[in-house]
Amino acid sequence: MRKYLKASHPAHPETRGLGGLKPIEPATRREGMPLLGDDQVYVMKYGKEYHTAWCQVVADKWAHAPRGLLVTLLADVGVRTRCLECERALTMAVASSAQKYHLQPRPSPAPPPDAVIPLRVVGTAHGIIFLAAAAEFQDRLGETAVEPATPLLVDGRRDGMVVRVDAARDEPLLVVQLDPRAAFRDGPYQVRLRRPLQRSATKPYAVECVESAPWA
Repeated sequence: MRKYLKASHPAHPETRGLGGLKPIEPATRREGMPLLGDDQVYVMKYGKEYHTAWCQVVADKWAHAPRGLLVTLLADVGVRTRCLECERALTMAVASSAQKYHLQPRPSPAPPPDAVIPLRVVGTAHGIIFLAAAAEFQDRLGETAVEPATPLLVDGRRDGMVVRVDAARDEPLLVVQLDPRAAFRDGPYQVRLRRPLQRSATKPYAVECVESAPWA
């Protein structure tokens, strides 16, 4: 019987070498649907890609074979590649946020004192850059928010988007998503601060942009 079952369920050769899956529980669920938390992605049981958003591919999988839709950590995707549908969804969301941002009437908030924080690269993973500040700037970075369409500028060129400040650790980190077409630059960066644009802001500072440092 075991030989029969083994023969009737052959391994999928197209998924060999991608790395073993390490499914985890999603951050939360809504009507049974798994929703991602920080550093979590969707993967398919026999898929070659990972998904950072609820794109059409993920939606179709959930509709037709929900047991084959898994959640894992971004660090555990192996050599799976990022879904192009997710890239398009991210691009559209950034463009929409940028359009809304530019259409809204907004003040020109005065920059706070010490408006520049030097940063260094402390890690990279699948197009994500993790930036840390020196000890004397860590409290200020922890008091800083990220608002939509905040750019990463390298030599004046937009190379990505600032995702969030991860302040739930002893050393707060600034998390940046590189544009898929941009080359990673390992060197010093700096974050420029301003007053928040949103009236409901709970933090005294916001990121104006992250940029390559002029002393690099």
